[in-house]
Amino acid sequence: MKKIISVLLCSLMLNFTMPISVFAMNDGNVTEHLKLPKKVAKSTPIDTVNVLYGHVDLLQYNTFQVAFAEDFNSKNAAVGDEITFVLPENLTTQEGTLVLPEGTKIITNISNIEKPRSFNRSGKIYLDFRRVELPDGTVLPLQAKVFNKKGYLSRGKVNALGKGLGSTLGGMAIGTGVGCAIGIAASAVIVGGFAIGMPVGFAIGAGIGLVTPGLTYKVKAGDKITIQITDTVVVNKE
Repeated sequence: MKKIISVLLCSLMLNFTMPISVFAMNDGNVTEHLKLPKKVAKSTPIDTVNVLYGHVDLLQYNTFQVAFAEDFNSKNAAVGDEITFVLPENLTTQEGTLVLPEGTKIITNISNIEKPRSFNRSGKIYLDFRRVELPDGTVLPLQAKVFNKKGYLSRGKVNALGKGLGSTLGGMAIGTGVGCAIGIAASAVIVGGFAIGMPVGFAIGAGIGLVTPGLTYKVKAGDKITIQITDTVVVNKE
């Protein structure tokens, strides 16, 4: 008899608590994961999004790609200028939840500009991220940064070295031509002119390539960068 009563009580308790548990699950926090390009997914520290009743929380340290809304050239830019980025496609989770729709704008201002310097040191653009503007007119505060090792926009050393190499090769070509002219004037063979001109031209071109300024930051509309949010963004859902 006692066993029967115990079973009945357990059944009643399960029936009573099950609706509460289901309600808590439906109204509680569900963790989902951003759908990102492979390259971004490999480097991002987190990719989690909290999906709650009525809103989605894009958590701190998440990263995603945005595109320049217009052409940009730092040569013509100034501190305080506004730069607008857009989402080139819907930002969604792997589970299918829409976080931010395609066309969402990311509004930034230039907080500092460093011009290109000698020895192929390229210019730097520092951004102050201001807000998110959704296509429906909703405006959300945004704290974020450029997601790379240094936190600013720059053409980088590889591009600058390419520019320097161009100067080196150009100098070498000019030097070779001069060497050939010297060889011909001295009734020497053309090969002798190359032998004279190439090392001299290379040395001169390399020297010029090293001391010339680096590159400005120049991109086309649609070019992408990766950003990282530094504070959670709460996106309300109807």
